[in-house]
Amino acid sequence: MGETVETDPTTEQLGAVRTAIDEIDEEIVALIWRRERLVRLAGGLKDDDAQVRARDRVEEVINHVREAAQAQEQDSTVVEKTYRAMIDAFIDYELRTRHEDEAQARLDAFSRS
Repeated sequence: MGETVETDPTTEQLGAVRTAIDEIDEEIVALIWRRERLVRLAGGLKDDDAQVRARDRVEEVINHVREAAQAQEQDSTVVEKTYRAMIDAFIDYELRTRHEDEAQARLDAFSRS
């Protein structure tokens, strides 16, 4: 006779919640990728690193997402902290790619001369 293993309903619920979180995380990653493409495009339209850092724009974005969170009855502090971390990462990314693009342009110009 086989032994019946009882599963704890709480364990099953936790597993289902974790699966749902994993699915949402995949959606968030896809949205971050879309945002990354737009950030790279915007970076090409900026004249210097100061425009990349644009503290006024950062605060506009933060105010926008806080209002969006409040409208959806979310915790706007969690949203703000998440966005600040994401924006910092994107600023680093944009500066890095901007400098890589500039270095490549200089190398291309040198090789043509």
